[in-house]
Amino acid sequence: MPTLLSRLSRSPTRVFVVILITLVIVQLFSIRSQPTANVGSHTAKHDPCLGLDGLDDVFVTLRTGTTEAPKKLPAHYKTTLRCLPHYELFSDFEEDIEGKHVYDVLDEVNPQIVASHPDFEYYNKLRGKGRDAFTAEEMAEWASAKNTMGGRDSPGWRLDKWKFLPLADKALRIRPESKWFVFIESDTYVLWPALLAWLKHFDSSKPWYLGQQMQIGDVVFAYGGAGFVISQPALKKVVEHRNTNLKFYDDFTAGHWAGDCVLGKALADVGVPLTWSFPTLSSEEPADTDFESGFGGPERHPWCYFAASYHHLPPIEYPTFYAFEQEWYQKNDTLLRHKDVFHNYVQPRLAAERDEWDNHSEKEESTASTFKACRTSCENDPACMQFSLTGYTCKTSTALKLGRRASAAEQVRSGWMVDRVDAFIQRMESACHDKDWVLP
Repeated sequence: MPTLLSRLSRSPTRVFVVILITLVIVQLFSIRSQPTANVGSHTAKHDPCLGLDGLDDVFVTLRTGTTEAPKKLPAHYKTTLRCLPHYELFSDFEEDIEGKHVYDVLDEVNPQIVASHPDFEYYNKLRGKGRDAFTAEEMAEWASAKNTMGGRDSPGWRLDKWKFLPLADKALRIRPESKWFVFIESDTYVLWPALLAWLKHFDSSKPWYLGQQMQIGDVVFAYGGAGFVISQPALKKVVEHRNTNLKFYDDFTAGHWAGDCVLGKALADVGVPLTWSFPTLSSEEPADTDFESGFGGPERHPWCYFAASYHHLPPIEYPTFYAFEQEWYQKNDTLLRHKDVFHNYVQPRLAAERDEWDNHSEKEESTASTFKACRTSCENDPACMQFSLTGYTCKTSTALKLGRRASAAEQVRSGWMVDRVDAFIQRMESACHDKDWVLP
């Protein structure tokens, strides 16, 4: 019996069709047989969202504030939030930002507190007139407010502490079937392949509270900026407990300054302690990470571990870092470690010197007041890795950081001991000993 191809081959036109079909078959086979970069079941060759196993079990809340939301939220839409099937955005003001709805997380706080507590004066003005309640100068001033020992000195920051417990309650109500609840901020960057792979090491049917460890008084809690994860059983416990003790936790919140600590206190009260998770979850951005040490102590060098989150990444850098992350998975079959971020994202930007740049050196050297003298001061200390000169003030550091561009008005110039970087890398590698995940 003649085949389809043999019948088509009886005329020139049919010969052309045969050739065309053959080319299509070859192309399809070529596409199917191309190698892809796999991380577990994650395939990043064509679509970064394919193969993110476990993502459907996760519900994500992104918490922000009015002064920063328009600037920071859009950076997430095609990066951190791109592949998420289940997430919501929350702030202190309900609005739409570039097509995404942002909910008011404080809309169910006790009306008496909203009407009388000074923290809510700013919130009440927002509800009355929206963004028109404040001048552009006020909004800009608050957005750039400096950190203090008690948090940022701005009305939005003082209001922020009231968001955490209501946010936990809303998250559970929105998607109670989720196994994991991930809480991030508007400058938290999540590396989803690593985070999902990490969560596979934990039993989601047990109460878990995972985050970078911080402490205020006797409360150990997860630092909000690094992102933190709460399992469904743990979230149910804390929400039910809070809802039967509303006055106690409202009073506790009113007398505190950090909402992530308030939530940590409530979790501790129901018997769910924090599982320390640094450096899997990190409170710094790559440019300001001390890859040698940090909150985990000398036995937990960030260098060695897989990276699941960073904090303080500027909005303008989200697309760049996201492109770097996706390129990594196209070329490699392993998850990103902090050391990979150093090698491929930080180290290429180190130089002997850079003008209008602050590498965040910290130790002030009183005997050096010129750039040359500052460099010499660093050279004379074998442990020194970098230095900077601000005006006539020299600073050095044993940590190796990239830092940030400074304005001309700041008069900051930085330098690195680039000839010591190779020795630094060798020292870091020798300390790893097959470390990869932070686990209990």
